[in-house]
Amino acid sequence: MHPKDRVNRLVFTLALLSVGLPGATLQKLSFDEMVGHSTAIVRAKIGPGSGRQHGALVYTHHTVTVLESWKGTPGVSIDVVVPGGQVGRLQQSVAGAPVLTPGSELVLFLWKSRSGLTHVIGLSQGVFQLERDAAGSVILNRAPLAASLVSSSGRLTHDDGMTMPMSEFRTRVSSALGRSR
Repeated sequence: MHPKDRVNRLVFTLALLSVGLPGATLQKLSFDEMVGHSTAIVRAKIGPGSGRQHGALVYTHHTVTVLESWKGTPGVSIDVVVPGGQVGRLQQSVAGAPVLTPGSELVLFLWKSRSGLTHVIGLSQGVFQLERDAAGSVILNRAPLAASLVSSSGRLTHDDGMTMPMSEFRTRVSSALGRSR
């Protein structure tokens, strides 16, 4: 199994195990790991979500409009799934899963599963809000995660969130992509 598939499977498996269980645990990913394991990195506008059942699991599907792309060739729009949601009277929630608010503009680190579904990598780890500072410059911000995290060695760790100017983001993505080739 390819290392990218191993990391994505571990993060996704840990997320699935968290359905309905308090205190879910996710693997913490560094910025460079998210860049390396993503199949696409995009700035996107989030469309409305709708719940769909896939086997025993419910996912919320969002059509996102791609505004800018740093990795991959995603096209103009992508169907992005988030674990959890509602189908009829069946409702599931997954600790650590992001909430994609329709109309918001976000930077998303995405990966495509073997089943063809496109997920946010590392659940909420792969979602950055776009904000403006006092000077009007675009800042990317990810709040600290509420879910329990483990390092790649399996030790409990914490997350401080991440904030950086868009210019630094572009440089770091480009640098990480250069190292992964």
